[in-house]
This record gives sequence, structure tokens and C-alpha cells, in this order.
Amino acid sequence: MKPILAIALLAMTLSGLSCGGNATASRRAATLTDDEKHRLYTAALAASETPIESELFKEVCRKIGIFDAEGKPNHNYMAFVAQHIDWAMRPENGLFRREIDTKEKAIAYLNKHSP
Repeated sequence: MKPILAIALLAMTLSGLSCGGNATASRRAATLTDDEKHRLYTAALAASETPIESELFKEVCRKIGIFDAEGKPNHNYMAFVAQHIDWAMRPENGLFRREIDTKEKAIAYLNKHSP
């Protein structure tokens, strides 16, 4: 349950930041499936002890279309995080979480799968 709490706290913290759009990020994000976006987001969370301050986290969020070019949440962010909480709670995603259960494994996943 700790990852879900972390996601919820991160969502609440970032929801207060300004929102904006980025057409390039939106086009790039459109090529990813929802599952791919959630996997990348999960790996980005696992890759940093402080995701809010992590450039890697911000870059992943830009690539999946939930942050703007300045690294701030955009209009897609809250809806994505709400969906992500549901995605993360599904038992079938437990195997994936075990695949990225260290910072090193999470970074390796991002390096291999990030668009």
C-alpha cells in the first residue's frame, strides 16, 4: 500500500502547480498504450526517492503527456493519477512491480522502454 499512498501524496502536491500544454509531448504520448504509460510512470516513481525533484521523473511525465515542457503537471495529470491508482492496485501488475523493485532495475526499465 505504500506506493499507492506515495502516488496519492504526489498527486495532491503536484495538483497545486500550474498547468499548461505541450503539443509535441501530447503526440508522443498518443503513441503509447495506457499500460505502457502506467508502467513508465511506475518505474519513474521507483527510480527516485524524491520524484518531485527528479529530472528523470519529470522527463517521463512529459513523455507520457502529463507534464508540460516546464516539468509541471498539465490538464491530463489528475485524471492520469486517478487511473494510475486503479492500475497499480490490480493484482496482475504485481509482477511488473517486482521487476522494477530497485532503483537500478527501474532506471534500466526506463532506459529500455522510454520513447
